[in-house]
Amino acid sequence: MRRFVSIAKATTLEIISEPLSLLLLSAALVLAVFAPAFHYHQFGEATRMARDAGLSALLIGGTVFASAGALRTMRRELESGTAAVALSHPVSRAQFFLAKACGAYAAFALFAVAVGAVTMTMVNGAKIGAELAAKTGDVPRLWGPSYAFGVAALVAPYVVGAVLNRAWRFRFSLSAFVSSVAIAVASVAYRPDVQWIARLVPAEALLWMPPAFFAFAACAAAVRLKANAASAVCAVLVACFIPFAGNYSMSESLSKGGAVPLAYVLFAAFAALPAVLAAVLAGLALMRSRDV
Repeated sequence: MRRFVSIAKATTLEIISEPLSLLLLSAALVLAVFAPAFHYHQFGEATRMARDAGLSALLIGGTVFASAGALRTMRRELESGTAAVALSHPVSRAQFFLAKACGAYAAFALFAVAVGAVTMTMVNGAKIGAELAAKTGDVPRLWGPSYAFGVAALVAPYVVGAVLNRAWRFRFSLSAFVSSVAIAVASVAYRPDVQWIARLVPAEALLWMPPAFFAFAACAAAVRLKANAASAVCAVLVACFIPFAGNYSMSESLSKGGAVPLAYVLFAAFAALPAVLAAVLAGLALMRSRDV
């Protein structure tokens, strides 16, 4: 178990230390922050754009992040010979594959926490801005402090990463990624709306499920295929998933005071489980038959 945790932890740190991971996180935050900030013509709910943009960033960005991270880390291990070194120690092939895939999913979890937290902040800011506009008669705009926190989660990590890299030789991408997660989570604590948070959590939890499949499927594809071919397989899987995306993207259910029932979240988790298990079994079978 200790070796499993060590491999998974190293995989997570490896993925979030890559510049591409930081860029994917920044791209998702750009959508979650700036889409509601420039939404001045609000016909209907003031929080709709903030909610839709944040959940879309989590769905699209999370799918790409989980797939790309899992694929790159598995190919790197196999091509560099690190996998052969690890398997020469008392680490089974199944343990190695599962640890790598779980580490990739843990990296996605950090991504999802950051995007999800910023989404909560922006939705809260849109709600407060609408309440203030209703009193003054002005055009509803995003509340300033919420917008500032969102921008801080996007911009400040680059400054923090540069300072830590310059002064103490910390890895820039890792420092910036972790800082972005920390600032995003801290932003939720400023004038939190507990009711809105409680409504958003189930909707965001649904969007953690598809990336679980894509992380394991990408790892499985990377076991036997080169990076380009494995990427093509992931692209086909994503295309096949598109018709079912509406079952996990439930932004519309939150409109007009609605919520996603907990029973639906549990049902969706059980529905996704067979696909995840199929990806796991495929990866284990391919790993056993591969000559490392």
